[in-house]
Amino acid sequence: MPTTCVVEFENNPEKVFYAGQLLCGTVQLTLTEKKNVRGIYIEIRGKAYAYWTREEDKKTVEYTGKETYLDKRIYFVGGKESDVCVSAGSYNYNFECMLPSNQPTSFEGETGYIRYTARVCLEIPLCNDIEFKVPFTVIRAINLNDDPTLKEPVLVEKYKKFNACFLLSSCSSDPLRIVARTPVGGYTPGQVINLEIDVKNKSDQDVSEFTVELIKQIVYYENKNSYETKYEEISIIKRDILGSDVNQEKMFRVNLEIPPIPPTDEDASNIVKVGYTIRITGKKIGRHKNLVLYLPIIIGTFPILDATPPYNGQSNGYPQTNNVISQQPSASLLPDKNNLSTVPYPGTTAPLASSEFPEDDRPTYEESIRNVNNQEGGDNFKPKYPMYRRQTSYSTGN
Repeated sequence: MPTTCVVEFENNPEKVFYAGQLLCGTVQLTLTEKKNVRGIYIEIRGKAYAYWTREEDKKTVEYTGKETYLDKRIYFVGGKESDVCVSAGSYNYNFECMLPSNQPTSFEGETGYIRYTARVCLEIPLCNDIEFKVPFTVIRAINLNDDPTLKEPVLVEKYKKFNACFLLSSCSSDPLRIVARTPVGGYTPGQVINLEIDVKNKSDQDVSEFTVELIKQIVYYENKNSYETKYEEISIIKRDILGSDVNQEKMFRVNLEIPPIPPTDEDASNIVKVGYTIRITGKKIGRHKNLVLYLPIIIGTFPILDATPPYNGQSNGYPQTNNVISQQPSASLLPDKNNLSTVPYPGTTAPLASSEFPEDDRPTYEESIRNVNNQEGGDNFKPKYPMYRRQTSYSTGN
């Protein structure tokens, strides 16, 4: 029988930790025969990696980004000085490691990743080492209550006049005006974004349909030249709704339930930065280009406490706010979140949401909806993210 190894995290079967939390666990190692080893150790590692190519001047140029966040080695047996003979049998070893408070959230993407692993290694002199890898999730906590502006409604508006004569500006029509609103500016996975879209089509062009999408925006950075980046957009949720005829006014309400996705994080990693926006596209407007709005939102790990005035489903149900974005032609790719806290949640188990929430209203941890080219640990590991399905005045059911 081969050597076997089981790594267990103390009181944490979900294998989910928050940055700044103490990681504790045990290693159960079984040897079926004696082995000469230089050492037996566990290595706790966290790293980011990105790789892409680009055609430049008829050449393929490679770009790579690498960053290490954690690299701690704990020896159970031996070290680097001399060899040790370990008899056949079962051995239990304890380990602990304090996770730095500024660690970025686990992430998997098409071009790069942020990964954390616990690797047990038996260093065998003059032979291949024996290794066992166990991946785990790290989350950088973002409490949405720390930024008061996120508790306010967000409104974006855009209008377009169409030139019916294509040459003479005097032939331009009255505008097509679109206003999109959300009750608050921040949500957590599991919550529902209640989006309202107000369309006033006073133009002479029909809009055949609208498409609403929750978009994940990722920017990857290369190490050597910080200005070298690769930008990716991923449509997380997509809804198609009816359009608007000429001289027609319509009000649309679209509910978007947020699946398990990593939180917004634009500054913890120098290699991978993640943001989110809601994209609304008016399509097939005669012979004209699509009309696009972007409504930026923050995805956090702790929801806004229910202290906002109820949203009654009408445009006048939103409190007055200065969070109005007039888009000509579009908003910033990644929303500003410099005021958000990254203080970790308390607890040594998979963290509790908050003492302010009742026992049955704590988050669950669910696997990411996307998993790309990930063979860490040999079992296609998926990071897990906190999910809140609580009903609030600003987030009602789907």
